[in-house]
Amino acid sequence: GSPAATNRELHFSDAGAVSDYAAEAVRWATENGILGGYRDGSLVPGGQATRAQVATMLMRYVSDLNP
Repeated sequence: GSPAATNRELHFSDAGAVSDYAAEAVRWATENGILGGYRDGSLVPGGQATRAQVATMLMRYVSDLNP
C-alpha cells in the first residue's frame, strides 16, 4: 500500500518544491523520522542524496519496522 501521513504540512523552508506525486510519501517519511532535512530548515527535494544519507534513511526505515 501507499504510505499515509496524518500531518498535512511539511515544515521545510523549501516544502513548496516537493513534487505533488511525492508529497504524501515525504510527509509520511518526515512524520516517521526517516527524513529530517538539513539544519538550515531545508529539505532540498530536487537535490541528490549522498550514499551516507541514503544509508541513514534505510537504517531509520528498517529500525522503524523492528523497534
